[in-house]
Amino acid sequence: MIDRIETAYYRLPLEGMGDALHGTMDCEELIMTKVYADGLVGHGYSYTIGRGGRAIRALVEHDLAPLLLGRDPQPVESLWAEMWRALHYVGRGGLASFAIAALDVALWDLRGLRAGRPLYALAGGISRPIPAYGSGVDLGKTLPELLAQTEGFLARGFPGVKVKVGRPDFAEDEARVAEVRRLIGDRIDLMVDANMAWSADEALARGRRLQQFRPFWLEEPTAPEDVAGHRQLVDALQVPIAVGENLHSPDEYRRYVDEGALAVLQIDPITNGGITASLRALALADAANLGTSSHYTDELSAHLLCASRYPVYLEKHAYALDRYLEMPQQVVNGQVRPSEAPGTGLRFDERALSPYRSE
Repeated sequence: MIDRIETAYYRLPLEGMGDALHGTMDCEELIMTKVYADGLVGHGYSYTIGRGGRAIRALVEHDLAPLLLGRDPQPVESLWAEMWRALHYVGRGGLASFAIAALDVALWDLRGLRAGRPLYALAGGISRPIPAYGSGVDLGKTLPELLAQTEGFLARGFPGVKVKVGRPDFAEDEARVAEVRRLIGDRIDLMVDANMAWSADEALARGRRLQQFRPFWLEEPTAPEDVAGHRQLVDALQVPIAVGENLHSPDEYRRYVDEGALAVLQIDPITNGGITASLRALALADAANLGTSSHYTDELSAHLLCASRYPVYLEKHAYALDRYLEMPQQVVNGQVRPSEAPGTGLRFDERALSPYRSE
């Protein structure tokens, strides 16, 4: 039975980076959770990019932890549904999903520890190499800085790289994408990410201009609420549309899949509402024969993509948590594999985190 739940809150400094929606970001909030049950400790976490972290921690401590104390941790999917119902009136996404995720990740970790099996096996997958691409948060970088970052990705052996777009003057976006394509040549995949900067009409016009650079996908071209706009882009553009980072529930994914509004379904087990929610999203992708990828959450997503039918890429994000992990994920020949440790295998180095702990 679950006898104790602990949380900790950290503010991790970031190199000044930015994208079209969020502007410059200089802090990542990390909310770490530990769920104690039957002599085992499940580890989980949630994160934000600088705002909302204390609210997430409060939801975990005051609303969700009391719901779980004294409960059997094994039926994780049922506990997810109870947490979802408990926060339904103020939830169905947003902060509620981030809070549920922090505990859901810990519960899946506990399940793996008890069974002595890694997460990918619990999810019905097999260990396999997943291609990884280099991803910067680089809209504010000068062109020389952007190209230097890209050269770094190539040096690490990534078979794909991603570029942010969404500058006020689209001609600048176009020139930057052109220079990156020139640098990487035709053998490296090029992803383009607009971070919801455009209306659907703008995305259509600009997507047509970007097609000449052969993007592997165009990511989050418009607001996540505009499912019809994304469907329009899928129908009109030759570039695949990738969506998922800002979808906060399985129902949001279902609307996209049912409407044929995406070609690549991206998971993030924190923003989506947990491992349970991301697995449901991947099941929708499998049923629709869609490619799958990930946002951030490298270590967790490697497990989950191994349970997906058509995993395309795992994102190796600029905000890597590597310096705060006991065993950072390794990239070998441009690919990653999930941990073989029981559970998620994700453990934070609390000594490295300690200078950034806050209340």
